[in-house]
Amino acid sequence: MNPYVLLASRIGTPEAASLAERLSAWHDAMVAHERRLRRERAEAVCDDECPHVEARHLWAEATATLGDRATELEFLRSASHRRSVEI
Repeated sequence: MNPYVLLASRIGTPEAASLAERLSAWHDAMVAHERRLRRERAEAVCDDECPHVEARHLWAEATATLGDRATELEFLRSASHRRSVEI
């Protein structure tokens, strides 16, 4: 099961459900982004619209919406603390 949806269902609010949908989409984009960075190492550069930037905003929203339970979202937390990549 999707960890974002699972956590949102435990919280049980419409805000958590909405956040889970956006987190699921972000997760897919982030995985694809990181794969692209690994594949294109020499040319890879993050821009202002990369998932790393979005992670910071989503992490802030997750902590506000989910409280202490947001710490369960390790991939999001980790991505939100990383700087955009320029290789």
